[in-house]
Amino acid sequence: MKETTKKRTLALLTALALLTATCGMAETAAQSVFTQAMVESSLLAVGNTERFHKAVEKARRGEKVTIAYLGGSITEGALAQPQPTSCYAYLSARHFAEKYMQDVSQLNYINAGVSGTPSLLGITRLEQDVLCHHPDIVFVEFAVNDSGDLISQGVYESLLRKLLNSETQPAVILLFTVLSGGHSCQEHMSMLGRHYNLGMISVKDAIWPEIQQGTMAWSDYSPDYAHPTTKGHAFLAELIDYYYDQALATEPEAYALPRFVRISNQLEGLENIRHGDERILSEGGFPHAQLTCYTYRQGWWHKGALDGAEPMRLVVEGSCMTAAFKQMKDGSWGTAEVWVDGECKAPLPGYSAEAWGNVQTQLITFSSKGQHTIEIRMAEGEGEKIFQLLDLAVAP
Repeated sequence: MKETTKKRTLALLTALALLTATCGMAETAAQSVFTQAMVESSLLAVGNTERFHKAVEKARRGEKVTIAYLGGSITEGALAQPQPTSCYAYLSARHFAEKYMQDVSQLNYINAGVSGTPSLLGITRLEQDVLCHHPDIVFVEFAVNDSGDLISQGVYESLLRKLLNSETQPAVILLFTVLSGGHSCQEHMSMLGRHYNLGMISVKDAIWPEIQQGTMAWSDYSPDYAHPTTKGHAFLAELIDYYYDQALATEPEAYALPRFVRISNQLEGLENIRHGDERILSEGGFPHAQLTCYTYRQGWWHKGALDGAEPMRLVVEGSCMTAAFKQMKDGSWGTAEVWVDGECKAPLPGYSAEAWGNVQTQLITFSSKGQHTIEIRMAEGEGEKIFQLLDLAVAP
């Protein structure tokens, strides 16, 4: 080999070695963005650990343990690749099984995340998506989907109380996420978490100080305004893993629900109205049918003029109700209306320019407690359009 060729080969190998080393350093740096100090900063409160300890004891006895995750698109696993097995919910449930379960096949993992939905839909679908699975542990993640008004705060408190008072009395752990602009409902949610002595984990407390100090960029966590990367999901699972360790190390004490309500429990007694319920007098132009919209597989579907203009009629006893419906970015989808005792109380717009086949929820408050006649009808001029009513529920 000529000397010149040797030098070129040596130079090429040196450059390749430097490139490999640089890539390795970059990968290590990327991995080290999320530090142990950040993990520890995420723990706002261990809370009362009695119910968590009971779940661990079941796991160690070889019994089935159900861990459910209720939240929005982050919980659903948006941007994790592959989503089903790389989202924080799956990873943290798997960590629980590996840590504590005598038989990992006894883990019952429930991901009840639905994109773009607040606590109002969370409590409306709580029975069918979470409580029917008899959970031992429930994680709740709505900090970036809720608003900070008193109604939303009351809905969130009602949701927590409904979980805590449910048949299996699960451990309830709150996860507070954050948007790129810093928005999070952590302040009022953590106030309620302290009131009910719940475990609380804050993504905001973990990453926001680092972002403000310039030691990490938002893009290290998320490529958009909200959703973690695959590594971001793994980081969230680490935060939960750390909570597991601290909760297990905390001596359990008997849990007692506080005597008073902090904001509102108006929706705690929310009861779903299903097909065939005696409170439905007539389905009118909204025949019950099979459909597909996230976790909903059935609903009342107005398909156009052939279904007629007859309203769906109900008689209910209560102070308020919720209605969940599908929205589409399609002009063939129309608006329905909820009429209470002959008065139009709320439009349900099935069309939205920002829709993606999402679920929307409306809270309708009655003028007084007691018996009310409800009609759901297509708005004037909308009878030939499509509308899907997914869920109805009424609160005492």
